[in-house]
Amino acid sequence: MSEQQHNEIEASSLFGQLDAKQRERIERLITYHSYIGGQLFHSPYERGEQIFILQQGRVRLYKLSPEGRALTLAILEPVTMFGEMTLIGQHLHDSFAEAMTDCLIGTIRRDDLYQLVRTEPQVALSFINLIGQRLREIESKLADIAFKNVPQRLASVLINMADSARSEAPRVVRYTHQQLAEMIGSYRETVTKAIGEFREAGLIKIDDDTIHLTDVEELRRLAHK
Repeated sequence: MSEQQHNEIEASSLFGQLDAKQRERIERLITYHSYIGGQLFHSPYERGEQIFILQQGRVRLYKLSPEGRALTLAILEPVTMFGEMTLIGQHLHDSFAEAMTDCLIGTIRRDDLYQLVRTEPQVALSFINLIGQRLREIESKLADIAFKNVPQRLASVLINMADSARSEAPRVVRYTHQQLAEMIGSYRETVTKAIGEFREAGLIKIDDDTIHLTDVEELRRLAHK
């Protein structure tokens, strides 16, 4: 493991609360793999015998309906872990995992991590917190799909993806209308219409590669309406 990878794990919310010895034990279990943007690296046809750690890049987790429609479950940014439900006997099952950009992803064998969790209570607590967070996210997403209309769901996902790190104005990375539709359980045409309405209302501004959130408060109000 490189020094940069070590520092990224140390700074992550999942592993940052562990002491140096605990992090070192985890780091020794990790095997790294590189994937190019667009590459599928997990499908429902594979056994869930490992846990993934996204070190660099962006990953999409999604499901396919019998009709072939995709529903994005999560867009993951580094450093984060996924596939952790295998620790409690669950798997990614019918979920696909796709590298949206070039990615560096670590894997840990389930049995190795299970042994670590049994002997390190603080590591076990970190995973309990992570699993609880993921369950809350799923519950929130299901509630959005069940009770909110498309503009409300779109406003919610834009707010959640807002990134103010590079400028004073909140911004999000540009996604295609199809990708946004798959995030909120809708159709591309419906999302395109909603985006047009947002632009006309002055809620967003679109450049070549960026959606700028120009009226964050109104978007937030719409998302929680």
